[in-house]
Amino acid sequence: MALIEQPESSVDTPLEYALAPWQYAIKTGNHAFQHGQFDSARDKYQSALNLAGHLLERFVKSEASDEQLTAIEHCCPALVVAAHNLADCFLALSKPERACQQLIEVHTAILHLVENASIEIVEIACHHLHKTRQELINFASCHPHLPELIEQVNMAMEGGFNRPHIVH
Repeated sequence: MALIEQPESSVDTPLEYALAPWQYAIKTGNHAFQHGQFDSARDKYQSALNLAGHLLERFVKSEASDEQLTAIEHCCPALVVAAHNLADCFLALSKPERACQQLIEVHTAILHLVENASIEIVEIACHHLHKTRQELINFASCHPHLPELIEQVNMAMEGGFNRPHIVH
């Protein structure tokens, strides 16, 4: 896994305004991580994860519109980036169990979006589900000496799609 940062942008729209605190938390978390301040990075990434999770939940529950889909298209990767960065931080803190748990939690959160009634939201979720699944596979391949975690990863990936119209 590698630290991920979204490109900087000016705050021009309500969505960009809503995501600005997330972006700041990711940026400061990455700075702390790069300087070996893993406890501080963990806190920033957790904050970013919470922000993205709340925004995503809010937009998923909002009225269907183009704006809703645009917001979800931005909130899904924000959630995944924060979770994966947090998992990297847990690994740096020698806590592979917490890293594994974090990867499973974000994978499960995205998997729940696949159960959404909107095909457009399902398509967005499937795109990111592929990424969370790949991170679980990467984690498992890097930690073969932790069979209990490999078992948890395998159980998380057993969760499948109940929808016949999967895009990816």
